[in-house]
Amino acid sequence: MRRFQMMLDPELDAALERRADAEGVSKAELLRRYARERLSPLPDLREDPLWQLVGVDNHADDDGAPVDIDEVVYGGGSR
Repeated sequence: MRRFQMMLDPELDAALERRADAEGVSKAELLRRYARERLSPLPDLREDPLWQLVGVDNHADDDGAPVDIDEVVYGGGSR
């Protein structure tokens, strides 16, 4: 572990003290837990179901011209 210092306002310090006492741990341990929960690594982007949408509009006949979004979303023509 590495040592580091942190400045807290009195209200936050008191709240951490109360929570740490209630859980029977040190304030440092409580802050480590909070950091682990908050900073846990995000899942790989390719695991996200939305990843399957990447490139769905790439067709062999795509000339790169702008596409009418209403046609794409609503299936042609104006509503």
